[in-house]
Amino acid sequence: MAFTFDANDIRMASTGLEFGGDYNVKVTSADFKGKTKNGNDYATVRFEVVDGDQKGAQITHVFMDDAEAERPFRYREINAMLAGMNYQGSGEMTLQTLMPQIVNQQLAVQVKKFEKSTNDGRIYYNPRIENFGKFMTGGSKTDMNNPRPSNDTNNQQTNGGFNPADQGMTPPPMAPEGDPFGGGF
Repeated sequence: MAFTFDANDIRMASTGLEFGGDYNVKVTSADFKGKTKNGNDYATVRFEVVDGDQKGAQITHVFMDDAEAERPFRYREINAMLAGMNYQGSGEMTLQTLMPQIVNQQLAVQVKKFEKSTNDGRIYYNPRIENFGKFMTGGSKTDMNNPRPSNDTNNQQTNGGFNPADQGMTPPPMAPEGDPFGGGF
């Protein structure tokens, strides 16, 4: 197997979603986290784009079971996700018992916005899932007119747009001046 060198084609692999759009995804992890301050069960689900030009990008979403709250609404996101997976279960369930069942399930998600967050004074934009649907036979559809914002110029200059918040980790240390990869000359 061979490739053709092109100095303009040097995009590095990214695990952060770069554009909004409609994406086919697979659940790579689903972790029950416990209770919120309000006493509602919650879980974190990590999705990975399985096709298209954003293949491999990660999207994390927090689900909350607020069905017993005075004004419940967040539990409907769980129902929408399960409907997109063609989930066959029925009746009452808990996030704690549901989470292990959904790993490796496939569905589609729609991302229209990126939510701003900060970590150690740096600004990050994380994809926000707006809707869930059934796996799309035609493949993922990236909305190139909806890029992830990047107004944190310090982050862009120091690590090429790498978003450590997407990985749950801190940014790598900077290489010494004149040594762009951190190795010795």
